[in-house]
Amino acid sequence: MKRMLPVCFALLFVVTLSACGTSSNSASDDTEQSAGVEDASPIYSAEPDSSANDDTGSLASIETNPVLQLIDQRNSTPREEFTGKEIDEDLLQLLGWAATGKNRDGTGFVVPLAMGAEPYVSLYLVQESGVRRFLWEDNSFETILTEDIRSQVAMIDIEGAYAYWVYVIDLDLVPMGNTDWGYHTIGAMSEHQYLVAEEFDVQARYMAAVDAEAVIALLGFNAEEKLPAGVMVMAHK
Repeated sequence: MKRMLPVCFALLFVVTLSACGTSSNSASDDTEQSAGVEDASPIYSAEPDSSANDDTGSLASIETNPVLQLIDQRNSTPREEFTGKEIDEDLLQLLGWAATGKNRDGTGFVVPLAMGAEPYVSLYLVQESGVRRFLWEDNSFETILTEDIRSQVAMIDIEGAYAYWVYVIDLDLVPMGNTDWGYHTIGAMSEHQYLVAEEFDVQARYMAAVDAEAVIALLGFNAEEKLPAGVMVMAHK
């Protein structure tokens, strides 16, 4: 019996070493496999993927997709950096269309509108030469006032602003009289103008701080029918 004990202990020692070695190798293999998975599947790569043209949507698409690049570059111009440079008439017309233009027959517009309605937010372009309303029906302008009121339409005056777009909710046109839908639509309108502005080197800054009372008085609005609710400041870069 005494002779058997050393042999048993020796066998137990060998089995234990073998088990430890197997466990260690298994752990090492798991670590290598895990590292391999992480290396092969990055969440975002600074290098464009060779198959980017076939990409169905990922953060890597920002590097090659023009629409995503515009979104990535979207920004508000600091108030102190406006140049005062002129924006030509064709581009102003395009900026108006981007905010409230038709793009389909019937009730098809470039921004979402509640309950399939026609636009219930009007655009007024304020420049040194006066104020014009943008007409979505044919993408033209209608003169409303021949006076420079740029310094009076917002609670914050921006030196170097070439033009202000004033967003006015037409209270009698909003479905069910829900003014919240008007504000939601202004959000879409302003973002479309931001994207077009970035594409054509136009400075832009949206401000909710429109002086509603001043605009109503200056343009002769009826406060029960018109609600000035936002302003977009612009100049060419």
